[in-house]
Amino acid sequence: MSLHTIEKQQLLQEPFDDDALKLARAIFNTYLENDKDLFMEIKIKGIFNLLKLQSSKEALKYVRFLFEELNEPLCIKNFKYYAKEYPMRFVVFCRYKIHDETIEIELSEEFLHVEDEYMLDPFLRG
Repeated sequence: MSLHTIEKQQLLQEPFDDDALKLARAIFNTYLENDKDLFMEIKIKGIFNLLKLQSSKEALKYVRFLFEELNEPLCIKNFKYYAKEYPMRFVVFCRYKIHDETIEIELSEEFLHVEDEYMLDPFLRG
């Protein structure tokens, strides 16, 4: 049996847009406020208010763009998660689905683990 050591890694290739960071931190804080429930439903209007956007198709398109930016896969080397070891693993921030008035979001438990244990450059608690 080999001893697994966690090596911190520079996982973000470039910094996130300020609005993407604001959105990610708001989602993370909602997760914390909801007793660490990975699944949440957020009103689109609340996201528009957070980002100081007027309700429009362009604003919704921008929010979708921010989610895509947050969901660019991170490549983690020598990743261990629940007793499984992976030489290389790709994780994303969340899964989401946009409805008429809300966005369903499911945070990735793997991503939260990566942020806590593997990232040299964590951003959710910043």
